[in-house]
Amino acid sequence: MIETILSLLGSIVMVFLAAMLFVNTVEYVGCRFGLGSSFIGAIISPLFTSLPEMVVFLVAIFVAKEESIGVGTVFGQPFMASSLSYGLVGIAAIIGYWLKKRDDLIFDVDSSLVIPYVFVTVLFPLTIVPSIIGFHKLFGLIFLASYVSYVWMMCKRMEEGIIEEADDLYICRIIPHPLPSVIIQAMCSIILLYIGSEKLVESVRELALQTGISEMGLALVIVPAATAIPETASAIIWGYRGRDTLSIGSLVGEKILYSTFYPGLGLLMTSWTLDIHAYMSVVATTVISLVLLYYIAKGRIPVKALCFGLIFFVSYVILVFVMHV
Repeated sequence: MIETILSLLGSIVMVFLAAMLFVNTVEYVGCRFGLGSSFIGAIISPLFTSLPEMVVFLVAIFVAKEESIGVGTVFGQPFMASSLSYGLVGIAAIIGYWLKKRDDLIFDVDSSLVIPYVFVTVLFPLTIVPSIIGFHKLFGLIFLASYVSYVWMMCKRMEEGIIEEADDLYICRIIPHPLPSVIIQAMCSIILLYIGSEKLVESVRELALQTGISEMGLALVIVPAATAIPETASAIIWGYRGRDTLSIGSLVGEKILYSTFYPGLGLLMTSWTLDIHAYMSVVATTVISLVLLYYIAKGRIPVKALCFGLIFFVSYVILVFVMHV
């Protein structure tokens, strides 16, 4: 058991480092080409920054032959973003307020964020329907079409929007030349990501066998813990500094993907067999999204609404790791 846990922690660290390197590379390249300052770039960017999760998903399905872990990855990111990530942003805002980095504990956000939250609130609950009535391929195409529709609506609504910032490449501290730095850092991140993903999936499988906990239930928490931290860290920093729309908007981009694009791929590539953990993820994510949608429609989100999701995260951890549900 101890050896499995150490292997799991090592794989999480490896995937986390790979995700940090990869996201930093993508954001840097996007900024250099001017994509980071366009609204289209803000929509397309999550496709690239979520590739670490996609690699874990593909490795779980095609290499390790563990569909439950792959599907758990799809349901895990929206749940972790809604429950833990927003809660951490709320805590960061409280700290920022105490340290005079923020003027108040209210997030003033742009009304354009209503559209993605409507998509998440309506479409994410529908991801469980194919497991009940079938028609996986049809629903897969519907979800993919929904993502295309979302992109079209957002591009039609406005051309300028969320402005993303990008740090210098980490490897530039060693290799100061931009082009070699981009290539080397990208290659290192991809190699680390693939190796770490294999070890992560194997560790989750072993831990599930040893503890009797569902593989999907473990994947819901463990995989996002390794892959979603870079985006969460950015949102926390922006929330701390009072850059409210940027903070909230940076998290909803990938929730859209995991409510449309990735479920579509999952339905086309797997048997889409779900268990109670997927259903719990959908219920928690939907409830939290409805609460946030209510306040976003008003343009003002109180910190208590962001921290509301922590209740679901703590409850889920207790149910899975203590009660072995």
